[in-house]
Amino acid sequence: MAFDARDSSSEVELFRCPTCAATLEVVDAPSVKCKYCGNSVPVPPELRPHKPQVVIQQVDFGSPQYAEATRAGRSIGCIITVLVLVVTIGGIGFALFASQSAITSVQTVLEEVQVPSLPGGVAISDVPQAEPTPGFAQIVQEFGTKGSGPGQMDDARYVALDAEGNIWTADYQDGRVQQFDASGKFLQLIQVPPDDNDYTMIEGLAADLKGNLYVSRRGDILKYSIADGRLLATFPGEFPHTRYQALAVDAQNNLYAVHSTASDNAVIKLSPAGKQLARWDEIVTQVNKKDAAMDLGIAVDGLGNIYLSSSFGNQVYSYDAKGEFIDRFGQPGDEPGTLDHPDTLTVDGQKHLYIHHSDGIDQFDTSGRFIGKLPIDYSKGSPRTVAVDREGFVYTVTSNGKVLKYQITGE
Repeated sequence: MAFDARDSSSEVELFRCPTCAATLEVVDAPSVKCKYCGNSVPVPPELRPHKPQVVIQQVDFGSPQYAEATRAGRSIGCIITVLVLVVTIGGIGFALFASQSAITSVQTVLEEVQVPSLPGGVAISDVPQAEPTPGFAQIVQEFGTKGSGPGQMDDARYVALDAEGNIWTADYQDGRVQQFDASGKFLQLIQVPPDDNDYTMIEGLAADLKGNLYVSRRGDILKYSIADGRLLATFPGEFPHTRYQALAVDAQNNLYAVHSTASDNAVIKLSPAGKQLARWDEIVTQVNKKDAAMDLGIAVDGLGNIYLSSSFGNQVYSYDAKGEFIDRFGQPGDEPGTLDHPDTLTVDGQKHLYIHHSDGIDQFDTSGRFIGKLPIDYSKGSPRTVAVDREGFVYTVTSNGKVLKYQITGE
């Protein structure tokens, strides 16, 4: 069953997984893997983007690129024509004077005209992209390599900091959770066991201040001892009513989990023992019915205020400690201050939000004012997530298996 979730602020088209009824995004491919049940789902042909037939030519003389590229030549040609007429009508003496003026005009035209590239040409105009804010942040530490051995990361998408300043990472598919000390030295590996369907996909990672690590695995929460990696408890989900995904902890060591399916979206507050303390259903869709709210990130500040990022809606929502809506912000795009499918976020002690989206990691205040963009060195890989420690250092893990630590140097 397919349905169109597009509106004036989004061009995302969705359809449902026939196995678990989760909402999936249409991609230009024969199939897409459902992140909820793990099945490969065929994309309906009628929903896939239709590309026009491409005819390859050496040069399209009617194209805007060719017209713009030859504008300088036409301008020069006109000037030369005028010069010839002047020579014919006004004589050689006047022609010498006009020639000097024409040469000056030609030089001016050549300096002012910007020539874009032709197909296979030489000069090309840069596509506008959001640039890092100069001097805003710098990488002060990096470690890690890509791989499946101890201390290596393969498709790591989560990072968390514990009370001792140790760094935790989690791979998405293979259930590997690893601990490093503050210098990047590998300490231990926790292998998350598969669920009843033999899946180990991880969807959330968080550490509290009392030595506990929480991992969400396909709807369940597993609680581990940070000291020795022992499994202490499992808080089972009950699909489709409760499916634990993104995680966060507050200053009182309470646990917050996002639940989102095709029919519901909620934030669930749990005690460290797994007892449900509160549940706020339809937390996004009651505020914005146009937001599918199927891929949510979560952060909680020191006062218990809750922040949610919505990848489908390109929005960030804020709520007080009682789950009451406060505000929302976000505009889709790739310019500074806009959001391109934000999937994770974190908040520091100064009420700065760090939001990871397809265009990198940006800092906003909680009112939605854009402050700056962290620099990205793509030779180290693309950032996959974001976390912040109590001293204000920002962390991410990249597609190349590297952990990067940033220092914010100014606005």
